[in-house]
Amino acid sequence: MTYNESLRQAALVELATRELEKRFKPQSEDLLEFIKYFFQEEKGKEFKVNWHHKLIAEKLKEVVEGKCTRLIINIPPRSGKTELITKCFPVWLLGNHPEKKIIATGYSTSLTQTFSNEARDYYTSTTYRNVFPRRSELREDQNTKEWWVNQRGGSYFATGTGGSITGRGADIFVIDDPIKPDKADTSDIERVGINNWYENTVLSRLDEPTKGAIIIIMQRTHENDLCGHLIAKMEEGTGQKFEVLSIPAIAEVDDDYRKEGESIQEDRLPIEFLEDYKRSNPVIFSTQYQQNPIAKESQEFHEEWFRFYENAPLNGRIFTAVDPAFSKRSSADYTAIITAKFHEDYMYLLEVTHGRFDPGELEDKIVYHARKWSPEKIGVEAFAAQKVVGFSLRNRLRKEMIPCDVEDITQTGSKEAKIRRLIPLYRNGQIYHTRDMGEVEQQLIKFPRARHDDIIDTVQMLYDMYSLQPNVKTMYQVPEIKYDSMGRPLIINA
Repeated sequence: MTYNESLRQAALVELATRELEKRFKPQSEDLLEFIKYFFQEEKGKEFKVNWHHKLIAEKLKEVVEGKCTRLIINIPPRSGKTELITKCFPVWLLGNHPEKKIIATGYSTSLTQTFSNEARDYYTSTTYRNVFPRRSELREDQNTKEWWVNQRGGSYFATGTGGSITGRGADIFVIDDPIKPDKADTSDIERVGINNWYENTVLSRLDEPTKGAIIIIMQRTHENDLCGHLIAKMEEGTGQKFEVLSIPAIAEVDDDYRKEGESIQEDRLPIEFLEDYKRSNPVIFSTQYQQNPIAKESQEFHEEWFRFYENAPLNGRIFTAVDPAFSKRSSADYTAIITAKFHEDYMYLLEVTHGRFDPGELEDKIVYHARKWSPEKIGVEAFAAQKVVGFSLRNRLRKEMIPCDVEDITQTGSKEAKIRRLIPLYRNGQIYHTRDMGEVEQQLIKFPRARHDDIIDTVQMLYDMYSLQPNVKTMYQVPEIKYDSMGRPLIINA
């Protein structure tokens, strides 16, 4: 080939390269556009971008720009975190910044190296070459699933959490699930070992400690897991400052992306599945799905204490307790209305109504309980504006001819101390739920760290009502009278 022909060929290659760069500019500049295109071309399927992917991608962009150097992302399992951060993000980053060095770790060396191998396959694919036509080729002498390096010095090194990374340096250090979830609650030694590994090893692997980035992405596993350890130090003022992105599977409050009670991604984690899982595995769900870890050793109420019934006893005394709240704002407290039957000092929760209601709705809900269960008394917590509930309710029941007393209840003392009076009752198996009362169990398990405790506060109100209330049938029982041989009355069952 002549010199002119070589120049002509080089010019044609440059024109083709520029055309590809122009055509695939959206994919090269935007991580999510890159993933969508890559999945369609290489895997023949759609990567469904959800709001949480956008939120994570925004944070990763800040990492690339140097605006965020310490990032914690807590997110439920099966949310696409590994695909997004451990596989696709590094190769997309190397397309834009071929000199960057990435270290990725996870609880299993073999698993993390599998992710690295898939990322390398992405990097060498035709689809990737389309998006990044000037990508730097991989070095032949350093091209393994453990460590692959390009001609510009950019690299991806994969190992297990706690593994040896002596001599390795990184611009970005990714920690993806540092401990296996099913070990996290049982292995104090492993948890502490990982925390010490982070303190003694990870920080020293950043080529530029003040500019290099650390990304920790995991489902929460324990109060003292790596994220808990780092967040606690940050709050105490003894650790580095992290940006924390915590995404629960079910929204606990309204936010910019979803309403309270909605799933993180309905087509991937349907709300029915999440609710079923919450009922069957309340501690795991709270910890790994809601990012609200509960350590068994710190629980005051234990799930093995919970008792369930199919049919409540036919005989017994029925009471309804109400802990009212009026605001419907997402940040406000909830109203709890609970009806229970008591039989031989055993308590059977019959129905739980829980939500945010305006005064009219609240009264309707209480009247519904009165009609359905015919309690001998309704106790309404009366504090400040709540006192109007009892007054209005008495008039309503009288007008609708529902025979039920209403008592204003004023509670004193610590709410936590009152709720703790339920501990021996649950431990002794004296309180029974139905299988659909997961909210009761969630508040008990999280106590006293739960965001809300209105349901279990109402449960203790109910037991107090039963304990302090004389048996009406006994009080007003007509005594049986017999007469002796002289005709004098004898009271037999006074």
